[in-house]
Amino acid sequence: MKKIVVAGAGAYHFAPAIFEDLFVRYRMPVEIWMVDAELDMAELSARGAQALAKCFGVEARFYYTTQLHKAVFSADAVILCSDFLDEAAWKKDFEALDAVGLGKQVRLRGGIGGAMQTLRALDFIADLAQQMAQECPDALLILCGNGHSGLPLARACECAQRFFGVRTLGVSATAEQTKRRLALYLGLAEDNVRITCAGLPDFAWVTQLRDTARGVDLIPRCMEEMKRDSREELSAQYIDWYGAIPAGDRVTQDEFLADTDLSPRRTVLPSSGVGLADYELRKRNLALLTVHGPMRPEGLKAWDQIRRSGLVSVRPVEILRALWGEGECRVQSLAMPCDGALACVTEGRFVEGPAQVDASGAQGYAVEVPVELEDVLEQLSLCNLLYAEAGATGSRNALREALECDPALAGVDLLYTEGVLSDMMEGQRDRLKRFF
Repeated sequence: MKKIVVAGAGAYHFAPAIFEDLFVRYRMPVEIWMVDAELDMAELSARGAQALAKCFGVEARFYYTTQLHKAVFSADAVILCSDFLDEAAWKKDFEALDAVGLGKQVRLRGGIGGAMQTLRALDFIADLAQQMAQECPDALLILCGNGHSGLPLARACECAQRFFGVRTLGVSATAEQTKRRLALYLGLAEDNVRITCAGLPDFAWVTQLRDTARGVDLIPRCMEEMKRDSREELSAQYIDWYGAIPAGDRVTQDEFLADTDLSPRRTVLPSSGVGLADYELRKRNLALLTVHGPMRPEGLKAWDQIRRSGLVSVRPVEILRALWGEGECRVQSLAMPCDGALACVTEGRFVEGPAQVDASGAQGYAVEVPVELEDVLEQLSLCNLLYAEAGATGSRNALREALECDPALAGVDLLYTEGVLSDMMEGQRDRLKRFF
């Protein structure tokens, strides 16, 4: 019986697929630990999953807690779905950067704001990876990201695997979200759109876009329409620069790049589209599922609402089963060490793209990106690695090197950047213990 720890058990987008795969599709014998910052959500998640397991005859043991460090011991896998957006810390970032006229550096990914967000998130990731390396060194770590959680996916994967030796993969909804966005933009049915996205996590690009019903390449049409659309000025700029359509449910690639006239004044703290009412409904549905089970009308309706609220393509349990030799799976958007599938990025650095996963590991499908993207992808992959080293080790030298090669800081004096960032770190030293 495998032991799986789900950190962020109440994750609105990710938890439904985890529950469905474990207890409905594959009916895996499992010891599962539900970890959530909110005890009520952790308990309801455990009890709702228990109702599914009981209904479908799955041999399983259930535990719940708010303390991740209590759950990790002897785990076979940890699935991390946690939200890393800290509004109080974000507000401090904004106030500090706005005070010195660097409002456009208030970002979640690149630049000074991205550095702060990265270091805060990696402080947690490094603690988790260090504990896993000591207590369950053979366990797998699956990091889930949807572009809204504040988790710097590539840097987190680099941190855990390269610096702590924990076998790590990341899975995101990039292809699913991009498909939804562009099908709506082009007025097409999603089922008739085939898409491939590749690049780096949070910096991916559309490499294939086809109308399968008519057998038509949609990239030329999409590019042409975006160039004429005043609402898509930023996309049009990147199409001109790189010959590629930015992937994601919205354009965020600007956060990794130098400012232009079209860059937002500052990053708006992203909304996942999930509000307090949604989480209260999730709790209510979990309670109904617990009481009635998934076969009686009340429980079936609750389970159906839970299932429909999740992401379809992000299936961490499928990945785990494949790695454990229980079949194979194709993943639309996997963050993995580059194995040559993206030729312009140094092998071993984490990239994102379509992949096949089986007992031998993850193998990326070869994709081609426009030549104009090659240098920036290589540069950003190095930047991600340096930020990961800084977050994992507390190295000021690695942090300085990351700042020096960060494209989002082009044109900003390095010494000045270091001074501003150092002051910001000092003000949040409780979240950055490896540096203090």
